[in-house]
Amino acid sequence: MTIISNIRKVLVGAAIIASASPAAEAAVALPPAGASTKGTADVVVSVPDFIILHYYSKLTLNFATPESLSIDEGSNAMDVAWDGAVSNNSELDNKNLKEASLELDGTVTTVKIPKVWAVRGFSENGNAGVSIAIPEGGETLTRESSTIGLSNAKVTSGKGSDSSLTVPLNGIARSSATLGGVEMDLDFTNTSRSGEHSGGKYVISAVTM
Repeated sequence: MTIISNIRKVLVGAAIIASASPAAEAAVALPPAGASTKGTADVVVSVPDFIILHYYSKLTLNFATPESLSIDEGSNAMDVAWDGAVSNNSELDNKNLKEASLELDGTVTTVKIPKVWAVRGFSENGNAGVSIAIPEGGETLTRESSTIGLSNAKVTSGKGSDSSLTVPLNGIARSSATLGGVEMDLDFTNTSRSGEHSGGKYVISAVTM
């Protein structure tokens, strides 16, 4: 009976020590759970139509210098009188001159300029319309009596090329802006002087869609 009594005393003592520990006091001190509730808020952000157009206000097109040539048109036999008159000779004809390495007769040069405009922003459907036009007075570049005709301007983006294109805006980050180019025809039929010919213009417009 003494052994059992001693065991009981040890167990009672351990229980008293455990109940006196801080952890036990904390467990005993916890209040019952209180009432709680929660709510959900819907967040709506209204984004305005907004567009940014990047472009060059001046383009200078420096054409490569062609190599100067001497073209042999063959032989020419003729009769000469003692007074110096020449007859029965062949004469050069504008239509029959031999071709040079640079030939523009009756043709225009289509200049394709990549990445000279960019757009970014927000729109109702995520797209923008980009168009190009030659204003009145902008269709001719001049240097005194020498002129270059400017016509058939187009905007390009990806594989598309037209006077107006629909392109994605991709948001306002510069890294995701849509880039595009320009095509135009230059007519050198009435060009006779070297040097800068000025006065040509085009206008690029961008609109949200």
